[in-house]
Amino acid sequence: MTATPIKVLQVVPSLNRSAGVARVVYNWHQFHDEARVHFDYLHHSSRNGVLMHDARYDEELKSAGSSVYTVNYASDDFGRFSREMRRIIRDIASDYDVVHCHMPNSAFIVLNEAQKNGVEHRILHSHLNSSSDVFLHRLRNIPLNMYGKRFANDYIACSRAAGKFLFGKKDFTVINNGIPLDDFRYSDYNRDTLRTQLGIDENDVVIGCVGRFVKQKNYDFAIKLFSAYRALNRRSKLLILGDGDERRFLEELIEEEKLEDSVLLPGVRADVNQLYSVMDVFLMPSLYEGLPVSAIEAQASGLPCIYSDNVPKETDVTGSGAFLPLTAPYKEWVKKIDFYGTQGRLTENIVLLEEHGYSAKANAELLMQHYETMIR
Repeated sequence: MTATPIKVLQVVPSLNRSAGVARVVYNWHQFHDEARVHFDYLHHSSRNGVLMHDARYDEELKSAGSSVYTVNYASDDFGRFSREMRRIIRDIASDYDVVHCHMPNSAFIVLNEAQKNGVEHRILHSHLNSSSDVFLHRLRNIPLNMYGKRFANDYIACSRAAGKFLFGKKDFTVINNGIPLDDFRYSDYNRDTLRTQLGIDENDVVIGCVGRFVKQKNYDFAIKLFSAYRALNRRSKLLILGDGDERRFLEELIEEEKLEDSVLLPGVRADVNQLYSVMDVFLMPSLYEGLPVSAIEAQASGLPCIYSDNVPKETDVTGSGAFLPLTAPYKEWVKKIDFYGTQGRLTENIVLLEEHGYSAKANAELLMQHYETMIR
């Protein structure tokens, strides 16, 4: 261990509370040892100096002693993003032992600039098993990802699938997306209190989704599927926690399907860990994933889970989930929801997740050891 803390700059897309990568680095922060490692953050979730998300970790992390740097959102003006990113890294690079980049399609800027400015240890971290949910973006990202890897000298992934996708045959380290397991433990009190708050009857079957409102999460499929399920069971609700660019599109679809009274969109909630207790089954019809944090959270709460087969099989840590292709008829999905929605809680899940290495505390320790080994 070094005499002074290892200083690490975490370069992330955002510190939005509904974003999986943000929740991962936040969990690391909660359980790291400041005497050994210090974290600062750099992200591009900003427009002309105004942060883009109302529910975010920025202020909390600053209060805890971290610096949070921002540049303007890449998709608004990539040239400006690139210039600002290079300038900031050039200005602060000498302060850091490690630059840990969670943005593969920007690594050719982030890690290249870090290397130019003397940062010896440069990590590229893979969180997904696809580069985008938009075809043209995938075409753009393939060469950017390939080029960006040249400037990393250490590779981490959240799963084997995510690592193989980005790094191919290169050696990489898997560090699971750990969570504070006990925070997600099922509670009768939370279930009753929050169902009352949300206007959900105690006998309603609640299907839950958690994550940003983006194409990747495929929530339009979830809404149409729920419409088919509701034809079978009128005493049911779909609860989607999160927010994002597709909110208006989803609201219009809910109106089109005449589901205004049965699909709930309460936004980004600070009590998301408690809201899992409201649900009866967790649904993830994603177009692609790495190893999704929300699926681990749902399993910690004892929820049976139904995934699209685009979600890595590693996600089903407790061995209790079901995978279906998105091309399967709705009736097959409805049958699974109907079965799992009445199974009740899986009480051994937290023990199983702990045994398989999904404790945030354990994963923060593994990450700190990884940094210490690099520095040595």
